[in-house]
Amino acid sequence: MLATLSLEIDSKLSNTTLMAMAVRGVCAMTTLSPVETNRLELCLVEIVNNAIEHAYENQAGNSVHVQLELDDAVIRLIVSDYGKSIPQDSLQKDAESELNPEQSDTWLCSGRGLHIVNKLMDAVSYQRIGEKNSFIMEKRLR
Repeated sequence: MLATLSLEIDSKLSNTTLMAMAVRGVCAMTTLSPVETNRLELCLVEIVNNAIEHAYENQAGNSVHVQLELDDAVIRLIVSDYGKSIPQDSLQKDAESELNPEQSDTWLCSGRGLHIVNKLMDAVSYQRIGEKNSFIMEKRLR
């Protein structure tokens, strides 16, 4: 049986915690371990922050929507916005390949979020339909 929870926040970074805590509460009802729950929360916060920072350029007054879908096998998070879409090259770029231990200018923390999300989630996809951007993440339940 599929259960769905919809959450919406204003595009302010300070609202990200509210979204994360709500999803953490749902994760507590699943078979996810505390480590897996932390990873899922990290991924959610990264993508919601990206929507606020990049799609909306840190401008409050815009909607960031998260739909959580839960069934016996998977938890799916769909983060949607109506701002700028993610450039295709950002989706395909592997941030880890750009890290060079010998060059300190490659050590920047920024720009590695999508790579981290791709590594921690079981499935990731992105779509733009009309003006709506949706980043979809899935984590299998054990």
